Amino acid sequence: MQGKLDAGRGPKRTVKTAAGGERQVPSIARVWHGVTPKTKRSEFIHYVGVTSMTEIRKTKGNRGAWLFTRDVGDNTEFLLVSLWDSEESIRRFAGTDIRKAKYFRRDSEYLAELEPSVTHFEVSGKV
Repeated sequence: MQGKLDAGRGPKRTVKTAAGGERQVPSIARVWHGVTPKTKRSEFIHYVGVTSMTEIRKTKGNRGAWLFTRDVGDNTEFLLVSLWDSEESIRRFAGTDIRKAKYFRRDSEYLAELEPSVTHFEVSGKV
């Protein structure tokens, strides 16, 4: 996935908008999923903020990150979605194999399992 350079802010792609115009967007969305007991929800949100979110946002080529939650029974599901300029940008954060989930030292204290992989999506535009 390649894009054109945007005034030194990294590669971006031009996509058509619903109104028929064009706009520049990051190239890749990286999506991580996890589950923790609902009793650890607030503590895990804080922990993700000081670990994953902080490291993602300070990595060159990152365009932002969002943490989504939903309670399901006794558990809370998490989606961490981050936007990136390129696969190379993701490698700066995640390492050589960008499909592999990146975990931090205390993640296993919160998560039901350490899911081995993440999902990447090409950003096609905004509706």
